[in-house]
Amino acid sequence: MKRRNFLSSLSGAVAVAAADVPPNILLINTDDQRFGTIRATGNAEIHTPALDGLVRRGFVFSNLYSQGGLVGAMCLPSRTMLMTGRTVFRIPERNQPIPAGLTVMAKAFESAGYQTFHFGKRGNTYVPASEAFQTKLYSKEGFDERADQPEQHANQIIDWVRGSGKSPFFIYMAPPVPHDPRFAPKKFAGMYDPARITLPRNCLPEHPFDNGDLKVRDEMLAAFPRTRDEMRKHLADYYACITCLDHHIGRILAILPANTIVLFTSDQGLAVGGGRHGLMGKQNLYEHFKSPCIAAGPGIRRGRSDALVHMHDLYPTLCDLAGVPIPSSVEGLSLAPVIRGQKRQVREHAFAVYKDVQRMVRHGDWKLIWYPKVARFQLFNVVRDPWELDDRSGDPAQASRLGDMKRRLAEQQNQHDDKHAPRPV
Repeated sequence: MKRRNFLSSLSGAVAVAAADVPPNILLINTDDQRFGTIRATGNAEIHTPALDGLVRRGFVFSNLYSQGGLVGAMCLPSRTMLMTGRTVFRIPERNQPIPAGLTVMAKAFESAGYQTFHFGKRGNTYVPASEAFQTKLYSKEGFDERADQPEQHANQIIDWVRGSGKSPFFIYMAPPVPHDPRFAPKKFAGMYDPARITLPRNCLPEHPFDNGDLKVRDEMLAAFPRTRDEMRKHLADYYACITCLDHHIGRILAILPANTIVLFTSDQGLAVGGGRHGLMGKQNLYEHFKSPCIAAGPGIRRGRSDALVHMHDLYPTLCDLAGVPIPSSVEGLSLAPVIRGQKRQVREHAFAVYKDVQRMVRHGDWKLIWYPKVARFQLFNVVRDPWELDDRSGDPAQASRLGDMKRRLAEQQNQHDDKHAPRPV
């Protein structure tokens, strides 16, 4: 097949040796890891040397939003969107056979000559997309083994690369951490003293109003009202699990061939630790719902972007970077033009949902959250107010903007065939 010759003249890019040598791919998708949990992107209290190295040599997207979903286990639709490139209301059910005309990510790369390998959780994912990998291994589901999962994943991937992994290869690593229950080996847990953990500015004992679904599973993992001591303990455990995972990611990165593109992300973030808005879980659409996103490797320049992007954009991005044809079933937009410096953004809006109780649209610096069950809006300038503490929806000076954002939200609902919630009025 015809492949692109990456240009080594891109500022800060890592050159590809030859046009006929396709890059290997390592896609890492962690579970429930919030953006802002990497030291090199601004969190001075967490230790993530391996991910810091990716940040220093790669390209960072700071506004990656999953489009949410219609279930409490938001990781299921997020992972399905990643593996199919489809938008939130156009993805298949968890065990539904792959619909005619839909090409899952593993098959797109296999058709381009890639050897494909997957190791990750079997629950909360689109099973046929995982089964489509030529080699597939699944995490053990027992909670008592959670602390050892990052090491097990790293060992299996390292053994496969050294043994069976023939270039070009596509590896999808999807470990079940830092999802709860959060257990890290002592050497990592000992790195974090809860008493020294800084709580966020939006730490609250309870959410200030009924958001339509406050008593879901994740919110029951801590007592009401939230106490600062308990929030610090949750955050320390969360950080320890991420640091453990980072250590084992570093082991994998150390043995990868130089001609490997690495894309690191997570299915979505969540509020855990710090009582962000008085919440613990991912069943809400505040900024802590965003995922980290780092790309590094051949043809990828060093840089950062605040462009609005979605989880289903990563599928066509990897295809584009590797010179693999993007299947016609993919709805996502390739971020490669942003990475190459050809465009500042590929979409004007970010759109997300939670069941029939919350809707969100972001445009530019502004973000609107709508709670149709309780007839409430929130309007934030998330650039000036990243903690979302200053709701401007009731400000007469922002009445015109509020109306404009409502219109944009309705347009996004229409474009995405949202049949589960009325349009805002």
